[in-house]
Amino acid sequence: MSAMSNSVIYIPSLDAKDLYMSMHYLHGDTRTGYNLRTPRGDMRFGKFINTLDYSLDLLKLREVYESVYRNTRFSTQVDGKEYSHRVINVTFKYALKEYNRIRKGLYVKNGWRPGEIDLEDGVDIRGGELIAVQVDTAVRQAVDLEKICPYFYTEGNTYRAKINIRNVMSIFELRQELYENGFWCDGIHYVRFKRSSGSSRVGKCLFIAEKLYKKMDRWAQCGIVVKDGQQVDLAAWEAYIALTASSIIDTVDIYPENILLVDDYESVFMDDVIATRIGPANRLVSGKERVGISNSIWDGQSLLDESLFPAEYSGKGMLLLRNRFFKSACFNTNIQKFFADHGVTDVAQLNGKTRAHRISDIRMITTPSSIKYLKFGTFEKWLTELEPTFGIVKHEKPTHFFDGQMVQTHYQLLNTLQMTYREMEEFLRPSIEYVELLNKDPAVLRHHIGYPDNDEWYFSNAPLASKNDIVYKLLGLNERFCDTKLYADFKYDLVKAFVKGMKSGHVLVDGNYSTLLGNPIEMLYHSIGRWDGKSMIGVGQVHSRRFADGAQLLGSRSPHIAAGNILLTRNVRNALVDKYFNLTNEIVAVNAIGENLLQKLNGADYDSDTLLLTDNEILIRVAKRNYGKFLVPTNLVESKKAKRFYTAGQKSDLDFKTSENLIGEIVNLSQELNTLIWDMLNNGAAMEDVYPIYCDVAKLDVMSGLEIDKAKKEFSISNSAELRILKNKYSRRDKKGRLVKPYFFAHITKQKGYYDPKKKHYMRHNTSMDYLQTILNKAIKIPTGRAAQFLPLCEILDKGPYHVSHVRYYQVNRTIELIRKMKANIRKVWSEYRSSTDLRYSCDVKNAAEKNGAYDVASRKIDAEFTACVSAISGIRFNYSTMYYLVHMIEEDVCRDLRRNLFSILFATSHMSFYKTIRKSSHPVPVLRPAQNDEFDVEIFGKKYLKWY
Repeated sequence: MSAMSNSVIYIPSLDAKDLYMSMHYLHGDTRTGYNLRTPRGDMRFGKFINTLDYSLDLLKLREVYESVYRNTRFSTQVDGKEYSHRVINVTFKYALKEYNRIRKGLYVKNGWRPGEIDLEDGVDIRGGELIAVQVDTAVRQAVDLEKICPYFYTEGNTYRAKINIRNVMSIFELRQELYENGFWCDGIHYVRFKRSSGSSRVGKCLFIAEKLYKKMDRWAQCGIVVKDGQQVDLAAWEAYIALTASSIIDTVDIYPENILLVDDYESVFMDDVIATRIGPANRLVSGKERVGISNSIWDGQSLLDESLFPAEYSGKGMLLLRNRFFKSACFNTNIQKFFADHGVTDVAQLNGKTRAHRISDIRMITTPSSIKYLKFGTFEKWLTELEPTFGIVKHEKPTHFFDGQMVQTHYQLLNTLQMTYREMEEFLRPSIEYVELLNKDPAVLRHHIGYPDNDEWYFSNAPLASKNDIVYKLLGLNERFCDTKLYADFKYDLVKAFVKGMKSGHVLVDGNYSTLLGNPIEMLYHSIGRWDGKSMIGVGQVHSRRFADGAQLLGSRSPHIAAGNILLTRNVRNALVDKYFNLTNEIVAVNAIGENLLQKLNGADYDSDTLLLTDNEILIRVAKRNYGKFLVPTNLVESKKAKRFYTAGQKSDLDFKTSENLIGEIVNLSQELNTLIWDMLNNGAAMEDVYPIYCDVAKLDVMSGLEIDKAKKEFSISNSAELRILKNKYSRRDKKGRLVKPYFFAHITKQKGYYDPKKKHYMRHNTSMDYLQTILNKAIKIPTGRAAQFLPLCEILDKGPYHVSHVRYYQVNRTIELIRKMKANIRKVWSEYRSSTDLRYSCDVKNAAEKNGAYDVASRKIDAEFTACVSAISGIRFNYSTMYYLVHMIEEDVCRDLRRNLFSILFATSHMSFYKTIRKSSHPVPVLRPAQNDEFDVEIFGKKYLKWY
């Protein structure tokens, strides 16, 4: 194992349209191409918004670059970050149009260069032809633009762009062009490199400097020779050569002689299900059938001897590993102990293939499902080509909530349960009581922010304290801080975010996310040829250290589409699992022998898929009401044997088809239909009345799996066509012509950016999630504290060492100047974001997805601005009086517009010196500790706590 940093390399992200234009219109020299530099020759690091994560690919790239270029200048270090333009992320968002937006609001006729434009009062018109126009900016005297060009119009003294500007080259054609011919950038020629399955679903692809491509491609092919024009399973090939691009956190060495390959095992049985298969005209057909189920019971998992777990991961139960053509969740197993206990002393006693000569060499047991190489070559060839360095992608982790003891539900699960209004009230009561405690008791709030949700509260990409940590420290220093407006503002934001999560279905329950481990004892006995094919876990049972022996559990995997995806099971501790596996609370051993588990969990496998598990009595009681009435949605759609060839054109066509990402729309429609089902049943309909609707939900369930799998498989059906037909079938409109949507969609769509009350009627239904909205709206009022009398912040400052004559006002002015500059830059980023996303169409799901991508880019820029500001202020050497003066200024009128920024930045600086200004409390500040007996001060979600001072 090698020690390493988890640093990433920032790389440019450029759109295909801009790259094409740079070679054909914007420069005379097509071999210069896109210009990444300023007129002074400096790199435009603002374009470097994507990353090459630390990965096996990156390790190899550094090595290959050094051998090709004979230097180590693969990357550049700037302000503690590493940048490289030898790999470029290319997006395919925009077609090349007759008029293209070059920069904010400026449209230029295709074929003209920006340097040739001469705007006069917002337009460049030559010989009656529109060459360029500046839109969305007032001009002195506007002309009637629509008479000159059909793509623009005049509104008062402002020019506007229409949305129907004709394409010159489609996105598909641009992709074909770049895949075939590559592009030039800064005088370097780039060719298509690879794309991960995740990137392919959003249309992105990596391009690499051509000089590096040949060696990188030869390494990626791992001894398999695939020549241009050769017939190949292209979808699978493209997915598997990208496995080494996965982000890793560490490495572990596993040698060929350490590996034992055993056969996969298929459990075949009959079951009554809602089967979805391909019918006439390549349409999906779903209905009740008794069919044969075939479960691959170890699909994607391996067993790894405890001796191979690096010291820093010795307490982990699973490592997700990657290597060339290898992907597997490897579970912590006492393999050598098992062999010794069962008298296995010679490799001849093993039931599989290995290069080992001694039984002590066997440290990994795996199956063909984890070695993707076997789809193209032999096990012996893979071992010959294998490099021993395996990348560790991740391990199992506890949740962020209450020291891993609690987990959030989600609206997909709640909306597949038939809860009554009273049951929802009962279910939400602990959370509502918790909100009241957060509002009233600083000790509870302090305890809450001790377990932050990183996505919500941490500043990304910045080595800073979180907002939680800042308030946590201040509360720890002085108990009267909770009487200040700064605390009230923080509490308001925190509680508002918590309630917003609840309204999205994120309700805390006892439980966790557990990584699935399939029939592990059976796999061990199979490795020595002593397994009879019977389940040793037991049908309807799981093994989890997290829950009590005999406890009934509810499980839900994501995406969760249908009522038939709910799992009710019994936790039964297994002595053999405890003896031979070093599992943690975040791993659950399950059974798929004679049990339709994998389809019930929406196409799960064992390559680190996780399951929400809870013993919540209310959820289990409600789930039992309909358990078994809604049969398991089962996928009988076979992938097609596509006749693909290894050519740029075929790669382009495959990636174009893969880039249509419909998973969000599929999930949304499934939840609309679930709402319809429960509303009908709760209003007197019979089960047979709703079953045809449920069959369509089951169809959507299968479609969600196809959508996820299409990056590595091809299917003859069209998900987009099926989705369109189902949307039309269930389209409901009110008297005003608005589309009827579930009431809770109003909250969900506000979070995702396509809320539209003018076109959509968010109607209340008798369903769980709509009940949840109503109850929370009635029960929770978040006090803003605007009318309250607050303690001035200066009252908790230690004024003793302060001397006004010692204040360095030039440092104060510099600090304020830096923060104002940061705010101005952030406003500029938001302005550019708004102008780059067509807000008129934010209600459309596809445009919203694109908008969310732009939002992520804007967020990263804002993080960078914040980090730069904190870094600059951290470098200023403040004396005590200057620090005191700055903290005192937080509540001054002159800094009213900077109050929150000043607070966050001063207390997030790396030297943390501003905490010295806070006067320590005369009394200890209370914190919560779990109660050891029946005496307690606070009860939260059934857990009892004492206040410690």
